Amino acid sequence: MRWAIVVGGLCGSSLGCTAAPPPETPKLESVEAGDGAVEDAPMAKVEADPVPVASAREAPADIPEACGEGTGEVCTPPRAFVHKLCESAHPDVALAMFRKGTPWTRAYVRGRMEAWYVADGARSTPRKLRFGEEVIVVASRTGGPTGVRVSGSGSYDVFRWDGTCVSVMEGEIALHPVTTPDVATIPWRRLELNVRAALKEDQQIAWRYQQRRKACKKGRDRCDAANLELSRMVAHFLRQGGEIPTIKRMP
Repeated sequence: MRWAIVVGGLCGSSLGCTAAPPPETPKLESVEAGDGAVEDAPMAKVEADPVPVASAREAPADIPEACGEGTGEVCTPPRAFVHKLCESAHPDVALAMFRKGTPWTRAYVRGRMEAWYVADGARSTPRKLRFGEEVIVVASRTGGPTGVRVSGSGSYDVFRWDGTCVSVMEGEIALHPVTTPDVATIPWRRLELNVRAALKEDQQIAWRYQQRRKACKKGRDRCDAANLELSRMVAHFLRQGGEIPTIKRMP
């Protein structure tokens, strides 16, 4: 029932979007090689969980620095940029947008939940969100077709630290932290080499990186836990004003 309003607003009726979700994309192996030369080698470009769109759009690839027009009470990027941003995963762009000083409205997940991206008539693979996870609001919708605001009936598209978008109901996020802000696991090996190198110049990140390499030799669960801890350290670094190479364009 949580999607009746969101999908109804996007598709015309809730019945129009109740098709079963597409088969899950095969998961990438999270246990990574221990050899540093292999670990930091460039990876072949992988489009992680691409989201089909209703119609082709040409969108600017430049990462904006100011709120789009008509964003109202929240600061969201321009719509054309959001359409392109949410077509596939962009973890490097996520680091650029979440860093300290950017204008985008942050929000925080109120509880553990599954969500998927449903804008543009698409439906992505469900993703698990953590309690307190920090996200950026990239689209905001009012509750009714007349534009009249109905408390609790709105919905948002949000951008996560892992570079993916999901759609959520208004009551599922808060615009102020509900606990210590958490993050989605950042896919380290999908970050650009120069970004990884810059992050590892920080001693705490470098230590977490080494712990992650050791953990990933001992099984998936330990590797996943270590990846999350590394992601939390990267987020802390950027929230405190840590610098990474300038990322101005979306690939």
